Amino acid sequence: MGFDAERAARIAVMQETARPLWEATDALQQFLKDHGCDGVEAVVVTMRLLNTDLAEAQRAFFAAPCRDAERRFHDHALGLLEEAADTDD
Repeated sequence: MGFDAERAARIAVMQETARPLWEATDALQQFLKDHGCDGVEAVVVTMRLLNTDLAEAQRAFFAAPCRDAERRFHDHALGLLEEAADTDD
């Protein structure tokens, strides 16, 4: 994934900062949220820490209770897109 240098640096710092917590607990998403790491950056850190693919990292992100607002927004946006696709026929 290509990010500008500033964003790549933020992701790398958060990844290394979160690693000890992730290895000790299952609170990765709460830790990231508490440290202002949200959205794409949180998914990328999750993907790298879990050494997994994008889909699995997104599942971990959206499954976390602290990401409820993001999950509801995502579900609402997808619902609107599905409605729009249905009306295009």
